[in-house]
Amino acid sequence: MEISENDLWILSYYRESELAGGLVMGRLARETDDDDLRVHLTEHCAEEAYHAWLWTQTILKVGGTPKRVAETYQTRYYAEIGMPTSLLEILTLTQVFERRVIRHFRAHLKWPDVHPTVVETLHRMIEDEVGHISWVKDRLDRYAAEKGEAIVAETMRRFTDVDERVYEAAMRYRDNARELLDPALRGNGQTRSQPKPATSAAGASTSTKNAELRRLVAKSLGVSDDIVLDTSSLRDLGVNSLDLVVLVMSIEEHFHVEFEPSDLERLRTFADLARRVAELTASR
Repeated sequence: MEISENDLWILSYYRESELAGGLVMGRLARETDDDDLRVHLTEHCAEEAYHAWLWTQTILKVGGTPKRVAETYQTRYYAEIGMPTSLLEILTLTQVFERRVIRHFRAHLKWPDVHPTVVETLHRMIEDEVGHISWVKDRLDRYAAEKGEAIVAETMRRFTDVDERVYEAAMRYRDNARELLDPALRGNGQTRSQPKPATSAAGASTSTKNAELRRLVAKSLGVSDDIVLDTSSLRDLGVNSLDLVVLVMSIEEHFHVEFEPSDLERLRTFADLARRVAELTASR
């Protein structure tokens, strides 16, 4: 049984999305001070990376090679809501995403003429994803007990709404996945629903960048912008090691920069963070 070119694009999309999830979980696992969370994040990272390998093997078994895709399911989320800026948003996004994966893979099994090798991999994925939802739900329940159920429920509602829009938009390309995923057809890399802004974050003035950075920090902490002063200690503001990693990832996405691993050890105040962002954007 042959597999179509369109199906190869879809399988490559699955592969890339699994790999993207594994990279995020691995980065968080390296930095968290929570021993129990470190175990779950490492396991999740390993499983996501293994899933990416399973899709790679599946693509090879059906006679194809993995295609380089222009985006993942996660990047569609980020286009809607921005990069997650807190542990709550990471956990909620993971929970919503894993639920979507299970529902979608079950739907894929019902598509016409699904290759037997793909069917086998889909069943394996569905079985593994159930475990992912279990530990994330336990963590969200713990967060709700400590911080209040309302904030968890509201974040879950917001991310679920985004997921519905993202999935509906992506499924429009089910029969022509290449149009969505082929970098050669995407030009400057902007999605159809995300026109290129007139001025990028990297090209903005220093004062504008500092204001944007202050809003990102405040959003991550759930406080107003005026609480975040230049001299404010990140630790005194409540930023632990894991919060800092999540915050740094959101800053990298927003300003199109990449921090060095050693940077995280030197960031003590908001002024340190702003200075490093200015250096990185200037070097570009």
